[in-house]
Amino acid sequence: MAKLTKEDKYKLQNLIGDGPKAFEKLYSAKENGCDAVAFHKHCDNRGATLTLVYNSVGDVYGGFTTASWQSVTNHMVYDTSAFLCLLRREGNTEAIKFSIKLPPSAIMLDEESGPAFGSGPDLQLFRGKISPEADGMFILNSSMVPTSYVSLPKSLADEITGDASVSDIMVYSVKDASEQLMEIPWRPEPRFDKEYLNDLMDEVEGYWPLKDMGVNENALQNVNILFIGPIGAGKSSFLNSVESVFRGHVTMSASAGSRTKSVTSAYRQYPITASDNRQYLRFQLCDCRGLDDGNNITKDIEAILEGHMPDNYTFNISNPLTSTTHGFRKDPKLKDKIHCVVYVLDAEKYSADLDISFVTADVRDQIKDIQDMVDQKGIPQLILLNKVDNACTLTKQNAANVYKSEKILMKCKDAGNCLGLPPMTVMPMKNYYMEPSTTDDISILALYNIRQMLRAADTFLRVNHLDELRSDKYESSYN
Repeated sequence: MAKLTKEDKYKLQNLIGDGPKAFEKLYSAKENGCDAVAFHKHCDNRGATLTLVYNSVGDVYGGFTTASWQSVTNHMVYDTSAFLCLLRREGNTEAIKFSIKLPPSAIMLDEESGPAFGSGPDLQLFRGKISPEADGMFILNSSMVPTSYVSLPKSLADEITGDASVSDIMVYSVKDASEQLMEIPWRPEPRFDKEYLNDLMDEVEGYWPLKDMGVNENALQNVNILFIGPIGAGKSSFLNSVESVFRGHVTMSASAGSRTKSVTSAYRQYPITASDNRQYLRFQLCDCRGLDDGNNITKDIEAILEGHMPDNYTFNISNPLTSTTHGFRKDPKLKDKIHCVVYVLDAEKYSADLDISFVTADVRDQIKDIQDMVDQKGIPQLILLNKVDNACTLTKQNAANVYKSEKILMKCKDAGNCLGLPPMTVMPMKNYYMEPSTTDDISILALYNIRQMLRAADTFLRVNHLDELRSDKYESSYN
């Protein structure tokens, strides 16, 4: 059957290399005619292509080239990535690759010929027009003379049944799957325009806890969002990105970097100043030591959740915070506690193809213990998937492409599965890194994700503390 199976695609991706590929059918001899004119009409100037032949004895073979087909006369084209292959044959599903050995003659362009590889030609499928037989099969006037492609110990011509009739010849466009943008975004928001950026800025700056539930703006000083993640996942980088939005230039208030040990050594509560520099916003971003193998800070995390840990407390792996530790907050208020937990993961590090997880087994166990504690307290949990720009080329070029990237969608689903949380809780993020100044696309992502966190914190407060907050029980003064 002339069809690319899932197994075929997997084998072809391995033969081509450089990650997942998308195959789009351009031409079929059965549908469009076994005709050089029809072939060039559908396949010229389409970039990288894969040609496959399906014959009557079960052979599936052909060639790949990154060069475009064109309607010229007997012109050889250079391509170091071209190859011939025997994809499958009766009784043998192992693919065989015949690499190019003479790149200057990788393919032959000829307007009177169908696909032609090599100067032999090593594989020229047909010339002119071939009419189908009564049974719909094609008897090709093909040529196979091993010259430009590897032929030791055997050539492609040696491996296939050359005089067999052919049911179809298919040509596919080949593109990197990561470079295919979806027509409809997989998450309808956010929009990436100046108006939406201003709307988000106004909404975040005007936030106070449970504003839409009639709670007074002075009832609770701030909500606290705790970021937890493995070393190097980018917790501090996100905090800097958020602050950069309100400062109007890229800042580095939180220590950030890619190292083998945690850059963050102390528990820090970062208030964010409004863009007019007149007041703090009604939320704090709380950063803690990165998780790593063999260094468990689970007990300290519980102290943070309950509001016992003071700002600027330096973590001590061998001696977790206790009630006798200097600075221990013995009677924490609601404004001291955590109202939303965000797990930070690295999209670049993860690879489903190579079976590389977002976190090590040890760190995953630590996160599971933390999740159990958070669940017991009813605190909402989200995932911030950082470095999506390094996981998708088009997102790297423009962060506005993030919600049209199928590759990022799959990574978000996998991140949710990794921590046992639904995909809707996963927020993709590109942080400021190489940019000398702020850009709308990154700022919109930062604000959109912060808004999701604030909404989650409001849910926690509504479920657990609404009546208390409506009574204006809590002091509003800043410490």
